[in-house]
Amino acid sequence: MKYFTTTAFTLLFIVFTVSAFSNSNAKIYKGSVTLENGQVLEGQIQMLSPTLNEIKVKFIDNNGKSTTYKAKEVATYSFIFPKYNAETKSYDNSVIEYVKKEVKVAPIPFGPKEVLVERQVSGVINLYNFYAETRASSQAFTHNFLVEKNGETIVLDSKNYRNILKEMVADQPELKAKVGKKGYNYKYIANIISEYNNYATPEGMHLGIK
Repeated sequence: MKYFTTTAFTLLFIVFTVSAFSNSNAKIYKGSVTLENGQVLEGQIQMLSPTLNEIKVKFIDNNGKSTTYKAKEVATYSFIFPKYNAETKSYDNSVIEYVKKEVKVAPIPFGPKEVLVERQVSGVINLYNFYAETRASSQAFTHNFLVEKNGETIVLDSKNYRNILKEMVADQPELKAKVGKKGYNYKYIANIISEYNNYATPEGMHLGIK
C-alpha cells in the first residue's frame, strides 16, 4: 500500500515533534522503557529524529549512563513532553507513547520493519503516527497514519480514509454518516476516532452517547 506525504494541517496533531527537534536543548525528557522481557527502566529518553526514534531508543538511567536499545528489544517506551497550551499560554505535560508494530515500509532504507510508532489515540480503535525517510522529494521524511482495530493495522491516506473509517465505525450509524463531511474529513481523523472510542467504551454507553 502506498504511503503518502501529509500537508501542514496533519502536523498540528504532532506538534511535539516539531518542537522537540527544533530546539537542541530540549531533546531529553523524563520517561521509561519497557523491554521485551517485561523489565521497566525509569530515567530519561533522548529524542534522535522522527525516523530514528522508531528503530531505537536512547535511554539515560538515573546515574547518567546512556544505553541504546534496538526496537526489537523494546515493547514500549514513553516520555513526558511539555506541550504548549495556546489558551492558557502555558505548558501542559503530555505523555507521548511509542509501541511496537510491524510496518510495510521501513523508516530508513534497508532498516527494520518491526518498529516503535507513536500512539496518538488509544481505545477500541488505535491511531498511530509513522515516519519514513524519503529520497524522492524535497522533504526529509513522510508522515503516515496507521489505524488499528481488532488487531488489524491499516495505512490511511486522503483517498481511502472514508471507506476504511466508515467500515470501522459502522456500529455507530450516526458517526458513520458524518465521515467525509465537514468537520469529519481527513483533517479530523484523530477527532473521528476519539469520538468513536467515546461511544464504544462502557463509560460512553453509560452516559447515553449514541
